[in-house]
Amino acid sequence: MKTLLGSFLLLLGASATPQESGPASPAAPAGHRALELEGFRVHVDLRLLEVQRELGASALQELENQLYRLRRVVPEGPLEKLRAVPLFLGVEDEHGRHPCACYHPSREWLVAHGYPAEKERSVDIANAANFVAWTREVQPWMVLHELAHAYHHQVLGHEHAELLQAFEQARASGRYDAVLYARGDRQRHYALSNPQEYFAEGTEAYFGTNDFHPFVRAELKEVDPALHALLEKIWR
Repeated sequence: MKTLLGSFLLLLGASATPQESGPASPAAPAGHRALELEGFRVHVDLRLLEVQRELGASALQELENQLYRLRRVVPEGPLEKLRAVPLFLGVEDEHGRHPCACYHPSREWLVAHGYPAEKERSVDIANAANFVAWTREVQPWMVLHELAHAYHHQVLGHEHAELLQAFEQARASGRYDAVLYARGDRQRHYALSNPQEYFAEGTEAYFGTNDFHPFVRAELKEVDPALHALLEKIWR
């Protein structure tokens, strides 16, 4: 794993240039600088590089750490598809809709709500401070969660029959109605929100650590064997 500190300090120098993946790489949108971290394209808000440098350094370090861990556990085939998803790192959501991170599937929605169309099919870490705080508290695999949304949308499709069936079975079983949360209380599992969150939450537990029980892969296999088996097939 390359150290971020050295590359970040270089970026602050007058002669610094972002690391490019090749001549065909798209230019960074206005107000951003394009970096490459662990093979992922990241568009960083210039304010995090030029004004709020301490916050920018912390957020980039956390992001690189998560991408490094992700790279170690996701098989090469799916990993290459995840690397095709651009990421944005910003200071805060100017419209107040996204307190931390999200995936943007729709250009039409972005334009209608005042967001740049370039964020279509990207993971948007909209609030750097919340990203650093929340990932250190209870969501250490947040980036994987959002990239799982991209994989669901772009690779599997939201009409994936086996996934929809597993979600309906899990919802009907009641096993996710009141589960242990990372802070020690019991909550309705976020996976019950919809099939997309069911897949992303399960992926966190399968590869890393989720903030809702089942927290890790062995617990997922015990609690929801159908989802575990499906993820084993999807992510191979």
